[in-house]
Parts: sequence; C-alpha cells; structure tokens
Amino acid sequence: MAKNEQFTGRRVTRRDVLGAGATAAVAAFVAPAFIRRAGAQTPEPTVKLNTSVSGAIVEWGYGIQETNPLARARVLAFEKTYPNVKLTIVDSFDDQKLLTAAASKTLPDLLWLSRSVTAQWAARGILAPLTDYIKKDNYDMSRFYKFAVDEASYKGDVYGVPGSMDVRGLYMDLDALQKVGVDGKSMDTSDWDQLNQLGPKLLMKEGETIKRWGFDNKLFSSYLWLWGMGNGGHFLNDDASKATFNDPKIVEALDWGVTGFKGQGGGNAYQKISSTWQGDEQFARGQVAMTLYEQWMMSGMIAPINPKMNFWVLPIREKGSGADGKMVSFSGGNGWYISKDAKNPDAAWEFIKFMHSDATWMLGAKAVLDYRKSQSKPYVPSLTGDIAVDKRQVTDLYQSINPNFDHAVKLWPELLAQSASLEISKSPVGGQLADIMLNVGTKPAVNGSKSAKDALDDANSQAQDAIDSF
Repeated sequence: MAKNEQFTGRRVTRRDVLGAGATAAVAAFVAPAFIRRAGAQTPEPTVKLNTSVSGAIVEWGYGIQETNPLARARVLAFEKTYPNVKLTIVDSFDDQKLLTAAASKTLPDLLWLSRSVTAQWAARGILAPLTDYIKKDNYDMSRFYKFAVDEASYKGDVYGVPGSMDVRGLYMDLDALQKVGVDGKSMDTSDWDQLNQLGPKLLMKEGETIKRWGFDNKLFSSYLWLWGMGNGGHFLNDDASKATFNDPKIVEALDWGVTGFKGQGGGNAYQKISSTWQGDEQFARGQVAMTLYEQWMMSGMIAPINPKMNFWVLPIREKGSGADGKMVSFSGGNGWYISKDAKNPDAAWEFIKFMHSDATWMLGAKAVLDYRKSQSKPYVPSLTGDIAVDKRQVTDLYQSINPNFDHAVKLWPELLAQSASLEISKSPVGGQLADIMLNVGTKPAVNGSKSAKDALDDANSQAQDAIDSF
C-alpha cells in the first residue's frame, strides 16, 4: 500500500496531461479504432460499459504523476469517456488513515490496494464484495491470472480486480559467469547446489574487503517464500488456520540458503557490503553477480545505469526438476477495490471496468512507449494482470532493444503463468505473518544465532499465536 504522511487530494483535470504522446492518445480514445491502429490480432473482449453514470467518486492510492504514464493516460481517458463523473484522486494513504476513515464512515469509493491485504481488510469489513457486479455484467474474470484473482478474493467472494503484477527471476552477469567458466544462458537453475557453489567463485575481494557479492539468494529480503515453494514446502494449511512455517521442506530450503551465505563469508559479511548499496542498483553497477529481482529491474536500473550490460534472466526452477522443470516465483501486485461505504459504487464499478478494458490498457502502454521515447530510453512492457494484454504489449508495441532485454521481456508472461501468490495472503493477519517469518524465522538463521529449525520453530509458534488471536 502506498504510504505518505498526509493526503494529497485533488480533482483530475483535462489540462493534467502528460505530454504530446499521451495527449494524442487520450484525444484519440476510441476503443476499436485504437486496437486496429495498434495492430492487435486479438479482438477486444466484450465489456459492458455504462457511460451514462454520473455523480462523484473518490479514489485513494493511485497516483497519476507525469512519470507514471500508464496510469495517467488511462485515468484521463476515463474522464473523457465519462464526462458526468467527477473523479477525485488521493495519491497515497496508510493503514491508520484507512482505519480512521472506516471508523468515521468516510471511506472513499475506490481503493488501490496490494492484493496481499485483501483478506486483512475484507475480514474487517472495509471492502465490499464485487461478486454481484461480476455476475450482473457477466464480467470475464478468466482474463486475469487465476492466482491473482484468488489473492483478491476472501471466503468465496471476489473483492478486487487485479491491476498490476510483479514476478521474480534470476538476473545474471554473463561476463562474470564466463570468467569462472559458466555459460549463464544454459544454466540449470533447478540445481540449487550449483547456485551455492557459484557464490564463492563469483565473490570479488580486495584484501579483506568484499567488492562484489557472488550470489544473493535474497533471504534478507523475504525470498524464503520462493525457495520454500520451490522445495515443495507450504507455509499455511489450506484454510490459513494453521501455520506450517517449520515444514521440513522449508527448514531444508532455509538451511540451503544459510549454506549459501556461509560460503561467501556469512550473513554479517553480506549485511556489511549491502549497506553500501544504493537504490537497489547493485546488480547494474556490478556489485553483485547473481541476484533475484522483479521485472522492473530492467527499466528501472539496468536501462538507465548500464544499458549495455551483458546480463541474462532465467527463472528459478523447482529443486531437482531439471532444466525444463517447473518455474518458481511468488508474484503480487495491486488491484481495484470498492469500499463498504462507497457513496457511488455503480460509478466506481464503471471505473474499474474501463481501466481494465483491453483498449484502455493498450492506450496506457502506448503512452508509456511515447514517454520512454521522449526520454531516449527503451520501452519495456508492464505486467498488467490481464493475460492477453501482457502478451499483446510484447507483440504489438515492444521494439527489440537487444537479445538480453528481448529474452527477458518474453520470459515474464511465461513465468507468471507458472507463478503463485504468497500463501499468507489468505490470512487476515498476513502482514504480521510476513514480519514474523523474516525477523524471527529467517534473519536469526542467516546471521548464525539459531539453527534453521529452531528459528522456524519459533516463527511458527508466533505465527500461530497471531492467527489464533484474530
């Protein structure tokens, strides 16, 4: 969830334009014509829009800054298409603001939330289910990744519509790997022992000072979820009533990760060098040779900092499954929600449908393309949550940058198809569970103060207490 010290509420105006590219796109917004111009081969899905709705709607959390053309162009297009709806944007909010608004019955109509907190807020009665709207309009939820829809649901009802995605792959410095005799492009990432063995080989030191970390398995950044899943472990039972943080498969995965740190000097050595990194730019700046990260590493770090970097992205695969084994990633992202106190829920639902029209998505993607061109930067497609749109951005708009970028851009939708959301997202206390896993279960083991089993036993006990106390 976006956080800030105070609200920044404002009315969106048609003068609020991104620039020539986005302005032209908004002015030309006619859905079928846009799809034809974009060269799309897939027909626009039938979405029932009621442009006669009127009144005011207030939205919290969705910023439309000029640096966010994907959001900006689509919101401006909504205003053009629904002239009788007054939309007010509040860029950011935090949990306390949301709770205060719920207590005073001043919730906005629309909320832009991380899907991982769906259960948290639905269980507290802050969100309204969308099930009746979906049924009334025969709205096709199969267009979205199933795990994302499940993440936006609670106790059989859909509460949110997915509006963004993230996914994680293994970024590799091919030049660094070549120097230790490894062809990164053909590496079998189901061979986790090989990943650990490469860490010390890729480590670069000057005297006793580490200048480059070899393999960052990201345990200090909550990636035990990925490694536990990839080892066949489960963190909760099916109905999220029982914590299984100390599942033997998860203990084994944490032990493996701790071994990887030890081979490079240990968790304390990692924390020392990582404290010198700035803005998650360490991979692009050659300060780590292999690391896991979300898809926006390419556009946010590599493209502006080291666009000629010889990198490659591979999916992590289930341990021991072979070079063609199942891909593993945990994925998240935001979605649109209607609050229980919405004063104009019908217009809010129209906003959600419009924002997820294929034509609207492609209009936003074209605005991103134009914006990146205006800055002389490469265009990398966003991941939207809509399966067809994610593919369409690649086929219709993406222009080849180089083989490194091209390969990764095509990989992300494939990886999403085999990805999953975090199991703790099913729990109303998912946020607490995430903190417990990292600070009680993972860090003590990596830092060497506890064994993996003891740390995860402690984490499991605290996690169960949190679940039982809700």
